[in-house]
Amino acid sequence: MKKVALILVLLIGFIAGKAQNQTPAENSIIQNTAISGEWYLGFGYNDGTDINQFNLKRGYLTFKTKISDILSVRYTQDITTDTEGGDIGNVEMRLKYLYLKIDLKRNELLRNTYFEIGLVHRPWIDFEQKLTGYRVQGKMFLDRFDITTSADFGITYAGLLGGKISDQYQQKVSSDYPGRYGSFAIGVYNGGGYHALEKNNNKVIDGRFTLRPFPDAIPGVQISYAFAFGKSNVPGINADYRLNLFHLSTESRIHKLMIQYYRGTGGHDGDYLDLLGYSYKNDGFSAFGEFLIPDTKFSILGRFDRFNSHQDEKYIEDTYIGGIAYRFLENKVLLNYDQKKIGDQSVRLYEIALEINFQVR
Repeated sequence: MKKVALILVLLIGFIAGKAQNQTPAENSIIQNTAISGEWYLGFGYNDGTDINQFNLKRGYLTFKTKISDILSVRYTQDITTDTEGGDIGNVEMRLKYLYLKIDLKRNELLRNTYFEIGLVHRPWIDFEQKLTGYRVQGKMFLDRFDITTSADFGITYAGLLGGKISDQYQQKVSSDYPGRYGSFAIGVYNGGGYHALEKNNNKVIDGRFTLRPFPDAIPGVQISYAFAFGKSNVPGINADYRLNLFHLSTESRIHKLMIQYYRGTGGHDGDYLDLLGYSYKNDGFSAFGEFLIPDTKFSILGRFDRFNSHQDEKYIEDTYIGGIAYRFLENKVLLNYDQKKIGDQSVRLYEIALEINFQVR
C-alpha cells in the first residue's frame, strides 16, 4: 500500500510541477487530461475462513487524455491485494485498460460510434456494471463465474443507436450508454482477459446489442443480447467457448430491476473442461433489484444467481446477495450480505463496504 500511495504522490507532484514551467504543447496535454479514481474498501467476516479483516476490494486509477478532436487515450491501473504466490498479501498494481480511442464523429452516419484499440473493454461486463452500480459489492454474474471478463487485448467497435436519449433522462436517471434506441459493442480479443497471456492461436469474437424499445414512453426499459464465440484460453483445440446471454432491465429514479439468462459452453479462461480438454455445457440466470427509499439517500438491494455446469456438480452454485446502501456525494456505503451455496455447503460474508470516487481536471 505504501508503494501505491508513493506513486500517487509522485504523479500528482509531477503534474503540479510541470504546470508551473511548461511549453504550449505540454500545457495543452495537461489541460486535456482528466485523472479519476474509484476505490472499494471493506471490512467483513467470512464464516468459511472464520476471519474478519479490513481489505482493499479493488481500486482503479485512470488517466484520460484528449490528443485531438477524434483521438484520445486511456490508461487505467487496477489496484488489488495479491491472494496467491510469493507476494500474497501485498497490494499490487496491474494494467486494466490501455487503449487508443478513435471517435468517428466526423462521419454523419457513424458519429456516435468509436473504436478502442489495445487493452480494451470487452462488450458485456462494463455495460452491466453501469446498470447495477454495485461493483463495490462484488463481481457481476458472468465475471463471478469466469465465463467472461471486463477487459482484454484486442479491438472494440462500439456506439449508440439513433442519437441520444433526452437530457432529462440522462440527468435524473442515467447518462451511461445513452443511446435513444439502444447501444452496441463488438470486437475481437485474445480471449484470456487482461490478466492472462495468450495460450493458443485462437481469437474470440465477442458482442452485445441493446435495444431501448420505448424511448419516449418507458425510456428505462432495455433488452440486450450478448454473445461470444471462439476457444477457451488453453492449449489445444477441444475447448470450445460459446456464450449466449439474454438480458432485460428497467430503471427509473427510484428503482432498478434486471434479469438475465445465460447458456453456453466452457469459459473464457478454461475452467470448465474435462480430462480430455472438452468444454462443459453451462447455463444459469441472475436477477437484481434495487429500490430507493423515498425522501432519503438509502436504498435496499438484492440479487440471486444460479449457475449450473452440467458435467461437474462442484460448479453448481447458488448465490444470495442483499444489502442496504447509503449515498453521499458521488460515493456510497453498503451493508452487504453474500452467501455462496454449493450442494449442502454454504459460505457467508458479512461486510460493510465503502465506494470512493474522485476526479481531477
